[in-house]
Amino acid sequence: MNSSVCRRPKSGKSAAQIFALLRPLKMSERFVYRTIKRYSDTGDVVDRFRSGRPRSVRTKKAIEAVRSRINRNPLRKQKIVAREMKINARLVSRIIRDDLSMHAYKRSTSHLLTDRLKRIRLERSKKLLRSYGRKKFKQILFTDEKIFTVEEKYNKQNDRVYARSSLEAREKVSRVQRGHHPAQVMVWWGVSWHGVTQIHFCEKGVKTGARVYQNSVLNPLVKPLSDTLFEGIDWVFQQDSAPGHKAKTTQEWLENNVPNFIKASDWSSASPDLNPLDYGLWNILEERACKKRHANLESLKRSIVKAAAEIPLETIRTCIEQWPERLRRCIEKEGGILSKIDMVRIVIMYTLQIYKYNYCTNALFLSNVRLKY
Repeated sequence: MNSSVCRRPKSGKSAAQIFALLRPLKMSERFVYRTIKRYSDTGDVVDRFRSGRPRSVRTKKAIEAVRSRINRNPLRKQKIVAREMKINARLVSRIIRDDLSMHAYKRSTSHLLTDRLKRIRLERSKKLLRSYGRKKFKQILFTDEKIFTVEEKYNKQNDRVYARSSLEAREKVSRVQRGHHPAQVMVWWGVSWHGVTQIHFCEKGVKTGARVYQNSVLNPLVKPLSDTLFEGIDWVFQQDSAPGHKAKTTQEWLENNVPNFIKASDWSSASPDLNPLDYGLWNILEERACKKRHANLESLKRSIVKAAAEIPLETIRTCIEQWPERLRRCIEKEGGILSKIDMVRIVIMYTLQIYKYNYCTNALFLSNVRLKY
């Protein structure tokens, strides 16, 4: 390896160019740069004479001991490993990072799926993809409910404050305040390719059963959509499998008052990763509406209505556009939960589709211009 690195400087290439050429050999950047420097200083690739005593703690035996402990229990804390091995905790950190090439990652959470739920998700995802997989998903009105509180939206991973010290950070930006039992309100919202519905706030203390759901949501908000948002469009109504939604009277109301709807027996329950509101738009709405703590529920409601009106239609369409691909990924995983890698692949695929569409549109426009002139 040393000889292959040192043949390159003779050809007049820079260290960065040498590293790029040797990347397929899986050499580290540090190894390449150190070898080039040693060759430039001494004219040889043999290691310099090492002064000082040999390693006595960070030995191969210690490295293997740390590796075996982590393999047995990946959740083991570094301080506990250091205490068990009677070595410095910082040394354990170096072994994990430099010798084992490992990094600490946060555990993720997900909703619980039993084998029965996975089979149901698989069957219903196949059916939904057959029925609405092409362009018909653009006719669906996706609906859902979410509880909002008066507290500030806070992301532990991404909300950072740049400062010279923690004291300075607290002086610049106050702490996120959390109280016991904050005031909250349940919000109902519907989104589609053509636009969004009016925000509805469920009354406090009133159980949203079948009758309340029909009188407060379906009759005043959903029924008029055939003459407003979906005028002249054969649209489809979607809802989750809440008790008030799948009640017999609600299903009969939908049969008599909307052109089409996805039956409770056809929609995948326990599937927030398959609803555009759950996997995208609720988070966007909450980030916009809850940037700061609200003094009361009226302030929160005004902020939610304003934030919903300010979300661009293209953002809503982007979330809805991912829905068929999410169904396909769910089918590939046999009803399992979509991982973050799946989400990234879906976004990349959608971005490539947009790029391809724009490229073809521009090419068609240019060809028409040439034919005309």
